[in-house]
Formats: sequence, structure tokens, C-alpha cells
Amino acid sequence: MTASKPLSLQEEYEMQQSWAIDESKMTFIILSKLLQSDYKSVPPQEQQLLGRMVGDVNLYFTDFEDALGRPEIEVMIAEPSVRRKGLGLEALQLIMQYAVEKVPSIHSFVAKVSLKNDASRALFTKRLGFVEVSVSQVFGEVTLEKRLKSLTLLGGRRWFLNTSALKN
Repeated sequence: MTASKPLSLQEEYEMQQSWAIDESKMTFIILSKLLQSDYKSVPPQEQQLLGRMVGDVNLYFTDFEDALGRPEIEVMIAEPSVRRKGLGLEALQLIMQYAVEKVPSIHSFVAKVSLKNDASRALFTKRLGFVEVSVSQVFGEVTLEKRLKSLTLLGGRRWFLNTSALKN
């Protein structure tokens, strides 16, 4: 569940415009992976989700000491019926790979996760290789970090050496 309040259509347009021009963050919308060809095999309660927005994944370049090297990363799957189906993992993998290609100075990602969100903590630590760096009881969150080891290949593209953490 997100803490966001419902917005009017005009407010949504304004927010999306601000995302497009804000150089301190990257936001990508996550769409349902349900395809038209899958329609008949999908339970009726999920059929309305075909290709619809179900969440978002974000990077925030706001670390005052290392803004372009250590962005904060987060993912939110708002639609309960599509949680725990790999969308969050895939979205995180894609934005991390995109970010290291577009912002070569990135050397690590930081995630702040609620102490009560065991699924998200497992996603970051067990599936993506993040490690715990601190716990804030006051804010009820754990800070996780993924330091990157990279290799520059032909064409100058950076790839993760620890690719096993980036596979399903």
C-alpha cells in the first residue's frame, strides 16, 4: 500500500511532467505483463489489468556527498494481484542496468525498506545482492546497499560482474 493520495487527472499530468524534467530522479512506470494472448488463461479479476499501470520504479540522485554515484532506488507494485510475480525484480534489474549505462559514475545503489516489509527486504538482499548497512528504529527502516563491480566491454557498455544476482 502506498501513502500517496489520489490525484485528479490534471494533477497526474502535472506530476508526470515534473518527472520528465527533474534531473534528480528517474521514474519508470511498471505495466502489467499480461498480454492479449494470455487473456483466456487469466483469472477474470486480473483480466482488466492487461497492459495497465501496476506500479513504478525510481532512482533518486539526492545523496549530497555523492549524488551521481550512489542513487537511492525503490520499487512499488501497487496492484496486490500482481505482487510476488517477478515484476518488481525485473523492474529493478532493468532500471539498474539502464542507470549504469546512462550514468557511468554510479558505483552503488541504496535502498531504504520498511522493517515490516519482509518481501521487499528479501527481494533486495536475496535476489539482488544488497547488504544491510544500517537500521533506523526511529524511522522503522533498514538501509541496504549494492556496490557494483563492473566490467567495460566493447562499445563502452558497463555490465554487472555479479550477473547471477540480476537473473530471475
